[in-house]
Amino acid sequence: MTHKLLIVDDHPETLEIISRVLRQQGYAVITTASGIQALTLADTEQPDLILLDGMMPDLDGWEVCRRIRHNPKIAQTRIIMFSAVNVAEQKLAGFNAGADDYLTKPTEPVELIERVQALLENVPPRPDLAVAAPPEVEPPVAKAATMGRTVALAPSSQVVAVLGARGGAGATQLAINLAVVMAAPEHPVTLIDLDVRQGHVALYLNQKVGNGLNKLARFSENIPLKDISARLMPYNDHLQLLLTESDLAAAGDVPSAMQVEKIIEVMALLGGTAVVDCGLGITAVNRPVIEQADHLLLCVQPERVGLAAAKRFMAQLKDILFPHTQLHLVLLDFDSSLTIPQQAIESFLGWPVTAVIPVPPQDLRRAVNKSIPLVQLNPEGKVAAVIGQLARQLAKT
Repeated sequence: MTHKLLIVDDHPETLEIISRVLRQQGYAVITTASGIQALTLADTEQPDLILLDGMMPDLDGWEVCRRIRHNPKIAQTRIIMFSAVNVAEQKLAGFNAGADDYLTKPTEPVELIERVQALLENVPPRPDLAVAAPPEVEPPVAKAATMGRTVALAPSSQVVAVLGARGGAGATQLAINLAVVMAAPEHPVTLIDLDVRQGHVALYLNQKVGNGLNKLARFSENIPLKDISARLMPYNDHLQLLLTESDLAAAGDVPSAMQVEKIIEVMALLGGTAVVDCGLGITAVNRPVIEQADHLLLCVQPERVGLAAAKRFMAQLKDILFPHTQLHLVLLDFDSSLTIPQQAIESFLGWPVTAVIPVPPQDLRRAVNKSIPLVQLNPEGKVAAVIGQLARQLAKT
């Protein structure tokens, strides 16, 4: 009878030394160098204690700790965070993330053993432990069909796809602002720009892409996990970006459908919500996201041409939407004067309108010039209120 431990550190030498010390004490030890894989192993192996490095390239230890604490299945697992940084702020961040203890590297073996023993004192050991080899980031969780295959979904993950019925419908603006509003300590969000020609998210937020999503097309169909996670850019503490570079000349590579599936699979493993700007219309690139989506937000301008385009587009969607996907019509009124009654719009499209967002042109210009989301330009305004209500609605379903 013994306890099962999970050790997470991206330094091979540290991982080997700590593992050897603890195995000599009779513990069953699992190891990984990936924060993302640590979440999978914690969920599937349910260790009694996790030793978690703070600084890791794909997902840092503080975020891993927070996500474990918000997973009811493993929330009570003992966690010791350790880092080479011995400053009060880092220790406080570890405890705020939910760690039970904090160690500074390098740690003396005796101190390490004592800390582990202290935390496991009231945890009963388990008999006949069989420690599985670390999987290739494939957790045994719910499956959703896409493109004739299945993709693993973390229990707390969801995909929100945002589409424009025609050019200028406001899909990128909605995706950006919705992602900002939805991101929270208990609910991390990844904003993905899948409009591989326009690259508007980076332009609106004035972000340097450098190593964008476009370049993933140069890989084989099975993109390495580290190459996807390396492209995630932090925007704030709870929102990260996966950007694309503008390629209006269509001179660059375009990710394949299978590569896009892999990207969405990685986002699902991270948990939280992936908000995807799918651009305009149904394409080979965005179709896997549309099929995978829990929520599909169709952006429509409330005028004659926009409504006609939306009606044609909705006829296409009926043939590809899976039963689990909820379709939401969102009207973005850039003139702030809805001249066609909402009831008439719903009757014409044969679908209820989820939200009407009035976007004053002067506010949009100011937000673009400042490179900030509309909801941050005026947090108490009507736009922020409506998008906040929409975010809460999506979070409930």
